[in-house]
Amino acid sequence: MKKLLFISTTLGGGGAERIILYLVNEFAKDKNNSVTLLLLKKEGNTYLDSLSPQVKMINLNISGRIRYAIISIIRTIIFVKPTTCYIGLDKLNIMLSFFIPFLKIWEIQFIVRETNVLSQQYNYRNPLIKLSYKIFYNLYDKIIAQSKDMQDDLIKIWGIKPQKINLINNPIDIQNVTKKSNESTSFYLPKTNNKINLVAIGRLNHQKGYDILIQRMYELKPNIPFNLYILGEGELRPFIEQEILKLGLEPNIHLLGFHQNPYPILKQMDGIILSSRHEGFPNVLLEANALGIPILTNRCPGGINEIILEGINGISCFFDSKESFQNGLKLFLETEFDAENIKELTRKRYDLSIILPSYKNVFNNEQQ
Repeated sequence: MKKLLFISTTLGGGGAERIILYLVNEFAKDKNNSVTLLLLKKEGNTYLDSLSPQVKMINLNISGRIRYAIISIIRTIIFVKPTTCYIGLDKLNIMLSFFIPFLKIWEIQFIVRETNVLSQQYNYRNPLIKLSYKIFYNLYDKIIAQSKDMQDDLIKIWGIKPQKINLINNPIDIQNVTKKSNESTSFYLPKTNNKINLVAIGRLNHQKGYDILIQRMYELKPNIPFNLYILGEGELRPFIEQEILKLGLEPNIHLLGFHQNPYPILKQMDGIILSSRHEGFPNVLLEANALGIPILTNRCPGGINEIILEGINGISCFFDSKESFQNGLKLFLETEFDAENIKELTRKRYDLSIILPSYKNVFNNEQQ
């Protein structure tokens, strides 16, 4: 029997956590697998209700900084003694790699999934940081990169061996997204609405680029009537509220907060807009396309050039340029997107049934 251990900070509302959920539930279907999920924090586990009863769960209930959980994580790995350990801990990935030589005593295969384009997060010009990644990240048996941008970054900037890296795009559960989009919601667009309605979904932080987006939307007034609905919470909410007030955009930009099920709102929109400075491989764009909703996105590092089929499922442009953004929006509004074609293309490219076999190959030690 294979013993599989998956490690995540939470089973919360983010894309990385959703991938963990998909994987543990899928591997738990096989009676030859013993699947354990190790969570670091008790709060924020919004996906627990969707966890298969066949998955054993351990929660460390860390209340402070998660960096202090390293010793507890190592103890749990030794206790479980898995054949494969899958790690999706973002900033803790590098710290845990320091202990791999010791943990190899138990002949464990270590797989790590990178969540972002690293050079966009860390100072790769710092020789100590760069050397740490080059030495210790290469101790992982397999490294999963979500996008070509991420793969190239790991190899060219951080010195990761190409044979270590497996390029696997994120999967989405299209059947579940479609089902949830038909559930009731507390929000409905006004019936008498002659504006373009766009939605942005994501944590209110610097990476998501809402400061840039608000400025670009301000520059549209009064030429293009619009509503922008922002779903999410985060540390920058007070700043964003202040900017909306300062620019007189209260009639146009609406902060709707976090919605555990955003799909009934998403499917009412004319498009989804992504203003991120960088991404990993944004699930929210795939989910929008799964509902036939076209994309207007910043052409940032992190899979955008793979996801967007220009003029077919969306438009990409540079949001840091007023001219590029307005030209991109003009093209977006002029394009007659085929919703059914967008749905079908998304199913063929990113459905669970398409992507999960690649993960299984990695766990079975087969190179992609």
